[in-house]
Amino acid sequence: MAKFRVRVELRNSQDADYDELHQKMEDQGFSRTVAMTTSDSVLILPNAEYSYESETKDKAAVGELAESIAEKIRKNPKIMVTKSGGRWFANLDDA
Repeated sequence: MAKFRVRVELRNSQDADYDELHQKMEDQGFSRTVAMTTSDSVLILPNAEYSYESETKDKAAVGELAESIAEKIRKNPKIMVTKSGGRWFANLDDA
């Protein structure tokens, strides 16, 4: 299963916009946490970053999905998707 990291930045946003974004992203399978494979820890990602897993989607499809969600909140959102080949974290809070 492919793992992706997705960053979304809403233009001219307010705090409530991100609350709505988080809910809509989670409704479509995006997560604001990441489970560590080397321990039982679940960590909270930095604000407006999401984790997504898929057996069928590629980076473009994940990006298009994130964009379609964010576009409903604010026009022309900034989206960045990376496919994970491994992850390293420091100083993230426990979920």
